[in-house]
Amino acid sequence: MHNILVTAAHAAIDSSGDIVNGTSPAVPEVVGWGSYIQSIGILLLLLGALYGLLWFVKKVGMNKGFRGKKGDQITLNVEERFHLGPKKQLVVVRFLNKRLLLGVTDHQINLLSETEAEDDTSDSSDSKEFKKIMGQLRDADSDS
Repeated sequence: MHNILVTAAHAAIDSSGDIVNGTSPAVPEVVGWGSYIQSIGILLLLLGALYGLLWFVKKVGMNKGFRGKKGDQITLNVEERFHLGPKKQLVVVRFLNKRLLLGVTDHQINLLSETEAEDDTSDSSDSKEFKKIMGQLRDADSDS
């Protein structure tokens, strides 16, 4: 019986591959250093492309949003913030020729008030008065 199994095994090896000649189709090919270097090169190329894409988006892309220039003036500007509590604040935003008072929480932004803004905000009496009131509110908030 042993001779029959050995003969069958030799017949299977002879018919499935050239093991007799010294080659076997079941043995995988040896991977050389060239394929490792090629893989590392492709990885570095992909990382470089991602870095370039992030740089491009940062310079000219999405973070510009509404920050388009109107002459020398930025069209969207946060003029003042007043913190009411954790993750709750009042924000005064100037957009184009409007001043918006926004209530901001961690889940929501609400428009509370909208007024027309002057062309020059640096020397206007309303702006100084507004800053004075916000300063008083900030001082009162820090005292309590």
